[in-house]
Amino acid sequence: MQTKFVVVLFTVIAEAVLASQWYRGNLHMHSMWSDGNVFPENAVTWYRDNGYQFVCLSDHQLLQTDTDAWLEVGSKRLSRAAADAYVKGHPASAEVKKENGKEYLRLKTVWELKKAFDDPASFLMIPGHELNRVVAGMQVHMNAINVHATIPYRFGDTPAETFQRVEAAVRAWGDEQDVHTLFMLNHPTWPYFDIKPEVLIALPQIRFFEVCNADGGNVYPAHRSWYTMEKFWDIANAFRVEDGYDPVFGIASDDTHNYTNPAGDARPGEGWVCVRSASLDAGALVQAMYRGDFYASTGVSLTDVAFDEAAGTLRVKMSQEKDVTYTIRFTTTKAGFDRATETFDDPAREKKPARTGIRYSDTIGKTVKTDTGLEASYKLEPDDLYVRATVTSSKKAGTRVNNEPEYETAWTQPYGWRAWQT
Repeated sequence: MQTKFVVVLFTVIAEAVLASQWYRGNLHMHSMWSDGNVFPENAVTWYRDNGYQFVCLSDHQLLQTDTDAWLEVGSKRLSRAAADAYVKGHPASAEVKKENGKEYLRLKTVWELKKAFDDPASFLMIPGHELNRVVAGMQVHMNAINVHATIPYRFGDTPAETFQRVEAAVRAWGDEQDVHTLFMLNHPTWPYFDIKPEVLIALPQIRFFEVCNADGGNVYPAHRSWYTMEKFWDIANAFRVEDGYDPVFGIASDDTHNYTNPAGDARPGEGWVCVRSASLDAGALVQAMYRGDFYASTGVSLTDVAFDEAAGTLRVKMSQEKDVTYTIRFTTTKAGFDRATETFDDPAREKKPARTGIRYSDTIGKTVKTDTGLEASYKLEPDDLYVRATVTSSKKAGTRVNNEPEYETAWTQPYGWRAWQT
């Protein structure tokens, strides 16, 4: 019965893939509803006009539903020049009021924005927001995606307990409302290795994290014993898969705050996901992501990612950019890997926070094949817990922060792990 179920399941998935297309999106961005530097219309317009099909405007702590949210013109948040530019750019929709000698502009709600921007054929706004606080001296950030109400922050005594409580709340809200939601752990190494792999090892219900956040790498150069983000990913998945749990999938995002300064940090267009979905619908996109039918990128475009379950083969194809070459690296961890760990002290230097790190075995996250060109494949060995592909181009990233790739990169999700659950 189990074998028949698996065959039927993958037949359904294969049929869904054939009827699908790739949609490009950003799931982490901000506006003047929190600490972004433009009005929400301007933020969404940038993505719509630059080849994206969906976005989640994930402002801090709240879903943008307040119909009476106003910004004072001339305040620290909103300069006179920015206010005038907004009114000039949105003459038909800008709402201005004057009270007690002061002038204000109203922020549009997410539902007003969806009405203005959503197009069934080309663009979708997915409602959601970021939740962030400091817990036990660590920055604990996460996104609740495709929620239609604000999810209150739920503190725990530790980061892991906090993630557990908020993830459960997001999932419960989705179950109650019959809506497909997505919970994402944000920038685990910001500002300096605040969230460690053991959090994701202990919480297999968390299925998504940011393997690349264009604004959220570690702020300070890393001690030599720390892991890269890819190693972080492999550590979590090696333990999870060998213990019979689902892996965590990797997302790239902009975490955009700055839309106006080309030389500044936290700019748009530097990290995204491409999701293969049957339609441009929030539920369909979220379901596709739970299947792992998406890849993360900082610039490399993939034309196909295909895993042949019967043959155990992952094949990757990429789109050629002029005068750019590509290296495809396949990574796995073998069953029976060395689980031993070793702690090390990373003392505070300058403004760097002191941390006690954990060093993991070099048997985790090994490169098993490297190829060049526009297509490559890898066939799983019997003891491979999973395989994932990293495609690196010869084109340098426009800007980068510590612990992010120097060259434009794309990451597939891990494949082949289901064999360890049957």
